Amino acid sequence: MSLSAPIVEALVAVGLDPAAVEALVRATLAEDLDGGTDVTSEATVPVDQWSTLDLVSRAEGIAAGIPVAAAVFDVASHSQATIM
Repeated sequence: MSLSAPIVEALVAVGLDPAAVEALVRATLAEDLDGGTDVTSEATVPVDQWSTLDLVSRAEGIAAGIPVAAAVFDVASHSQATIM
């Protein structure tokens, strides 16, 4: 397993198996990329690009799936994403 420790902890805290989540994330990304790369990203995003993201709700509510979304970012970024 290559998920970062904070992601593993977050998944376990919500009752998910980190190995199963990582396997599903990897399989889904592999299917989406069909053995290649995302040609749109390759053509439009510089290789040294770093970005930040703030998820902010407009109103009080419930956000589901945050630990799984964090796992996707962790896998896709080769554990270079910082999830806070």
